[in-house]
Amino acid sequence: MSFWQKLKLTIKKWLPARQEELEKQKEQKDIASDRLDSDVPIPDLIKNEAVQVPPPMRPIPTGRAYQVLERFYDSKYWGWTERIRGYQDRLTQEKFIPENECKDEEITRYFGSPQPSSYHVLLHYLPAPKKLHQNPVLLVHGASHNANLSWCQSLQQEKGLVYSLSASGREVFAVTFAHSHGDNWQQAIQLSNVIRRIKEVVHADKIDLIAHSKGGVPVWMYLADLCRPWDAGYGGEVEKYMMLGTPNRGLDFPFRHVSPNWSVIRMGINAPIACDSMMYYGLYIDTTERSIYRDGAFPGSSQLLYRWDDKYPVQVPSKTLYYGGQNLFLHSRGIDAAIDDGGHLMDKLLSSPIDSDIEVQILAGNQPFFNGIPGEQDGLSDGLVFVDSVQFADGIARSPDQVKRKDVLPLNHLELLYHPDAHQWVLDGFLP
Repeated sequence: MSFWQKLKLTIKKWLPARQEELEKQKEQKDIASDRLDSDVPIPDLIKNEAVQVPPPMRPIPTGRAYQVLERFYDSKYWGWTERIRGYQDRLTQEKFIPENECKDEEITRYFGSPQPSSYHVLLHYLPAPKKLHQNPVLLVHGASHNANLSWCQSLQQEKGLVYSLSASGREVFAVTFAHSHGDNWQQAIQLSNVIRRIKEVVHADKIDLIAHSKGGVPVWMYLADLCRPWDAGYGGEVEKYMMLGTPNRGLDFPFRHVSPNWSVIRMGINAPIACDSMMYYGLYIDTTERSIYRDGAFPGSSQLLYRWDDKYPVQVPSKTLYYGGQNLFLHSRGIDAAIDDGGHLMDKLLSSPIDSDIEVQILAGNQPFFNGIPGEQDGLSDGLVFVDSVQFADGIARSPDQVKRKDVLPLNHLELLYHPDAHQWVLDGFLP
């Protein structure tokens, strides 16, 4: 019997057992939220040290959407960081695997766990050295990141946007979500809690928002007032909203290219893959937990998906991955199944424009290489998101006049965070 015949026989034997296992997992899935109500302390915002959580259970504050639990003053980058707990009933403990646990020592310590619950969120603050009476700015990170990595310093020691903003006289706030690939509904709710807290701290009527990549999705949901049923409605406080590489008409990169699926597994990258099983170094392995589907550990990723195959055809080697099925090397449920898992969120957003008083500015990149490694090249992109998606404003804006700037720079998806040209583009957006 040839190698390929043996391989086909192995897959045929494996698939029924795998299907039975998935059905058992589905039956056993606990859909109850993890509501750890014993970790609510009385906030102390005066002492220059963290408030420790006492062991006795405390009641949820009546009529409050959130509560400040601790404030820390020992950050490498920020003046202080607060851990905030939201009390909306949509907030839960989301699923983690080792690859997407929090790896930043400072962030992990502030959350109290490398797998924090999504009813916790961090708010970071850097005061301006010389305040010029401008709106404070809130920075919202994207997938696989936290506030430190996105806005302060890259893995290659590149300086982030926070320093340019602070030097320009801005008070800077930033959010760190509990799960770097978390459910966008929960992140939008926490965004509401964070913005309420900012208004308490600085007594400002207006703030400006800057979001990168996935961070633009919970921002859009909040600004479109989609979270009002959970006491997280938009309060009219945003004056300017700048988007850096945000997928304003979604993305389909995970399903377009086969080789990144193996690279993510081999290198232990904090990113979802589009197959739930694959041939890996001669063994056929289960990759469900690493996948983008609902039983994976990347709950917000399927919500970003949108099909672009009508404009950018899928290459032949990726058709099984994109449309679903089994071949000799992998099994995919297909992009439509993943979009179903994500609740067709992009379709909902495209019919949910934001408040017309918000000024919108959009920056895209058109360089698809990361340190010489190619990213998305089926169409013009920043290596991950098509330029057409970033610049698509028909869904988010109520009229063309609401979009004050729409630019493209020769940068990749990460350089939109760290490159001086991107920083200058942001600063220019605040000019009268």
